[in-house]
Amino acid sequence: MKSFLWGICIFLSTITIAQAQITQDATRLLRVHEDDDFFNFWGRGTDRAYTNGTCFGYVYMKKKKSSFIDKWIFPTAGPNSINVFEWDGMQLMFTPDDLSDRKFIPGDFYYSAAVVATHGLTSYNPVKKYRIHSELVFGIMGPWALGEQAQTFVHNLLGDQPPRGWANQLPNAPLLNYNISYERMLWHPRPSLEVIGGFSASAGTMIDAVSTWGYARFGLINPYFGDPDLHTATRRKFQLYLMARPQFSITAYNALLQGGLFRSSDADFEEHRKLQTSHMNPFIIGMDYGFVIGIGRTTISYTQQTSSPWMSTTRKHSFGNITLLIPISKATHFP
Repeated sequence: MKSFLWGICIFLSTITIAQAQITQDATRLLRVHEDDDFFNFWGRGTDRAYTNGTCFGYVYMKKKKSSFIDKWIFPTAGPNSINVFEWDGMQLMFTPDDLSDRKFIPGDFYYSAAVVATHGLTSYNPVKKYRIHSELVFGIMGPWALGEQAQTFVHNLLGDQPPRGWANQLPNAPLLNYNISYERMLWHPRPSLEVIGGFSASAGTMIDAVSTWGYARFGLINPYFGDPDLHTATRRKFQLYLMARPQFSITAYNALLQGGLFRSSDADFEEHRKLQTSHMNPFIIGMDYGFVIGIGRTTISYTQQTSSPWMSTTRKHSFGNITLLIPISKATHFP
C-alpha cells in the first residue's frame, strides 16, 4: 500500500507545488491541505517527527467592510488593498522514530497532537507590491486532540506498524496564538521571474518564534501581489512554475515539542521531562522547493519542505505538502 501511495505522491509532484499566491478573480474557495513526512520527492518517506497535518479551509473575499475582530486585529495593506479572508481547521501530529516501543523514548520527539482552528486575513497591495498576512489560532493539544485515534486508524487502514506509544503523549492544554507575516517584492526583472523577501512573528501559548525567508519563482506566472487591473492580474489561465524558499527561524517556545500551558502540573510529563535527553533546537534553517500548476481558478500544488533537526538528538527532517484550491464561486473582482 505504501508503494502505491508513494506512486501517487510522485505523480502529483510532477504536476504541482504549494504556495500562497493571490487568486484575485475567485471570491470563494475550498482549500484541502495535507502535510505528511511520507510524501517525498526521492521516495525516502518516513513516519516520525512532524508526521502529519491535515487541514480543510474556506477562503473568501467580501464586499462589506470588516468589523469586530477582523477590523481590529487584522491589518490591511492600504486603502485599496485586495483582502482575502480564511477559516481553517487542522489536526497536527508529532511522533518519535520508533512507533513500536510502548515506553517513553528520552532522546526523541514526544508523542503530541493538536487540533486548531484559524481565522485570518491576507491583504495584498498590488501597487506597492507587498502583502500582510495575520491570523488568530485557537484550539487544544493532548489526548483531547485525538492524535492516537487518527494515526491508529490510518495505519490500520494501510496495514502499517500500529503506533504503540501514545500513552506517553504530552498532556492536554489550550492553544491560542497570534501570527503575522510580511512579504515584499525584491526583484522582478521579467514577467516570468519574481524574487520576494519576507519575515514573520508568532506569539501565544502554541509557539513563540520569528522567521525570515527569500522566495523565488520562475515560469508561467500571474503577478504574486495581484494587479489593479483584473485582466493583467489573471492574464494567464494556465500557470506552471518552479519555486524555492530558503528560510531561517528562531523559536523560543513550541508547545507541541515542549509541552503546553499546564505541563508542570502533570505528573507523567514531569517524570518524562526528567528523563528527556533531547531538547528543542531554537535555530532552524530550511528549504522549501517544488512547483505549481494553476488551471483557471483551480490550483494544485506540491511542496517538499526540509529543515535542520528540530530536536537536538534527532536527524534533519523532510515532509511533503499537497494543497488543492477549488473555486466555488463565479469569477468576481472586489476592488
